[in-house]
Amino acid sequence: MNMLKSSIILGITMGGLIACQNIKGDPSPTDSVNSTGTVDTTGTSNNASNTGTSTLQCGTTGSNASKGDSVCFTTQILPFFVSNCATSGCHDSKTHADGYDLTSYTKIMKGITAGSPSKSKLYTVMLRTDNERMPPPPAQPLSKTQTDLIAKWITQGAREVNCAVVVDTQNVTFSKTIMPLLTTNCVGCHKTGSLSGGVSLENYAQVKSYVDSKRLWGSLNSLMGYSPMPPIGKLTDCQLTVVKKWIDAGAKND
Repeated sequence: MNMLKSSIILGITMGGLIACQNIKGDPSPTDSVNSTGTVDTTGTSNNASNTGTSTLQCGTTGSNASKGDSVCFTTQILPFFVSNCATSGCHDSKTHADGYDLTSYTKIMKGITAGSPSKSKLYTVMLRTDNERMPPPPAQPLSKTQTDLIAKWITQGAREVNCAVVVDTQNVTFSKTIMPLLTTNCVGCHKTGSLSGGVSLENYAQVKSYVDSKRLWGSLNSLMGYSPMPPIGKLTDCQLTVVKKWIDAGAKND
């Protein structure tokens, strides 16, 4: 009996040590594929019940955390399609113009040929120069940086890579923190030629006007009485933290 008790105590002790080691974590977590087939680079897919939801991480580097040079679907590609394509009257779940609903990985893949940008309709249509271009005129053409990102993602295999979001909560500025965040998640719908709700968020003056009216914070934080924005994929708590911190500091044009 004493030997049995000793074995149990030893097992519990070893389990605690292992748990502590796991809590400390590996600074470079190994990619894993969870039960949904989603590639997770956050280092959190250690059991079969993991749903592949992006793990939130506040950090000190203002960039998307990814494994190596992989393009992240959840933090780069999905926000791009939602902001620039899945708008009301176009490729949202309600309208699905031309049969395309671009609000999820599975639906986006309908127009993608993994590994081949030139055979991917959703990519080639972005490069057109006529009225068939997407987004269509009078919306502005996508930038080369944007189309290059889509091409890179497709070339890498168009995987549903799920990355943690790393946000610099200490050094918050309009130019390096707020505007990039809005460009990724909002400006596609709120720019010249595509003024959803009559709102434009292309520059500081425009953004500041919606800060002053409380509409920016109300929408981003999904407060009662405001239209939740983005309509798909709410900003993470850390992203909301930096927006609130910038606003509370006077919403400066820095």
